[in-house]
Amino acid sequence: MPDAALKILEHRDLGRDARLLRLERPPWKWKAGQLISLAGKSSLDQRDYTIASGEKDETLDVLYRVIPHGVVTPHICKQQVGDRIPVQGPYGRFTVKDLHRPVVFCATGTGIAPCRAFLRSHPGLELTLLHGVRYPEDLYFREEMDSISYYPFCSREPYLGKTGRVTDFLREMVLPPEAAYYLCGANEMIYEAEDILKGRGINPVDFFHEPYYYRAYDELST
Repeated sequence: MPDAALKILEHRDLGRDARLLRLERPPWKWKAGQLISLAGKSSLDQRDYTIASGEKDETLDVLYRVIPHGVVTPHICKQQVGDRIPVQGPYGRFTVKDLHRPVVFCATGTGIAPCRAFLRSHPGLELTLLHGVRYPEDLYFREEMDSISYYPFCSREPYLGKTGRVTDFLREMVLPPEAAYYLCGANEMIYEAEDILKGRGINPVDFFHEPYYYRAYDELST
């Protein structure tokens, strides 16, 4: 697995409790949907983060939620532009399996990162995104979503006059039977979404998921 110490080109807040870490492009390639590993203060403390950049982008972007009492993110938060940060990767199989099939992508919070990579890597992909957050300012990258079917949901404050949850919409939306369904974010959302899809007749072989363990779904919906 390739390693690299990549220079930080940009590091800024994004939303209420997330940050965008923009690194110089590494000397290796990646596929949209793959992960990298970043270390905390100790090289033994590592966490995985999905690459949010397209396969041909000139930078490697990571969207991460700040965990004040976490092992890795308090250390990453202190890193500044010009610093170098050790990176391992890429790895993972949460990638587009068939570019000719429609994709329905359900994300909560920073789980939108691989969807952004899909969009930037495969502009011809027929992509529908359902993105659930708590507050409108946490609708990361919404300005980039004009070319796709984009459904934002905020649970604690209204956005465009409405509040809601990804899974509530999933129960009612028209589901393309030929689509592949990608689920990324809080575990509870993924479990609920899979139950909904199975109940609506979608074959589980068409589900692909990437769980993020840091946040329970009830925190997104209360």
